[in-house]
This record gives sequence, C-alpha cells and structure tokens, in this order.
Amino acid sequence: MASFAPRPIHQEKQLTETIARIDELLTKSRRTAAEDDYLVLLSDVVEEWESKHVEIPEVNGVGLIRALLKDRNLRQHDLAGIFGTDSIVSEVLSGKRELQRKHIEQLAHFFKVSPAAFFRSTETARRRKLAG
Repeated sequence: MASFAPRPIHQEKQLTETIARIDELLTKSRRTAAEDDYLVLLSDVVEEWESKHVEIPEVNGVGLIRALLKDRNLRQHDLAGIFGTDSIVSEVLSGKRELQRKHIEQLAHFFKVSPAAFFRSTETARRRKLAG
C-alpha cells in the first residue's frame, strides 16, 4: 500500500494505474486480509470515478436479448425453441412482434437472468415520459 496509496482518481492515467494494481492483486493465488482490504479500497476508488465518468446505458427487451446472444456467442436460431420458429425469433428481434410473457419467462430461464431484466426500469420509463 505504501508504494501505491489509494487516492481519488482525476485522470485516465490514474485510472489505468489503479486498475493495473487491482488486477495484480486479483491474480495472486493467496491474499492477506490486509491485501483484501486494500483491494476493496482500490475498487471503491474506481467505482467512484466510474459513477461520475461512465454512463452505462440501460439495456432491456430486444436489446437485452441481442446483447445476451452476442455475449454467449449464440445465434438467433438458438432461440427457436423458445419462440417456436426462426421466423418468430426474427420478427421479435426486428421489432415486428412484441415479447410475450411466456417468452420472457423462458428467456429468463434460458439466459439465467431475472425476468425483470427484460422490462424498462420504472425510473427510465418515468424519465422518458417526462422528456417526451
């Protein structure tokens, strides 16, 4: 800790250095309790910086399905069992057809995520309503 004291991040270079130190700690086969505490401190510093500088877009519905397919190296065809046919999968992903409750339940089980992930958060919906 003496060689790299946790400090607030103000520049990208500091972020890179902090993440490198975190990675170094994470790759150790064994850490002391003090190193675990140090890792928590460094992670908190990065989280604080990211909360101010990184905007993570909310992904839900069809966008979430596309992201999950890409993340898991799957194809549209892999969802045919959920939707019944490849053409229905295509229509849902193109926005021509709405997701149905039964599809959401099966998708949640298939991808091992909460069914709630497929819906826009109430905060996002409220902001869009106010903006629209």
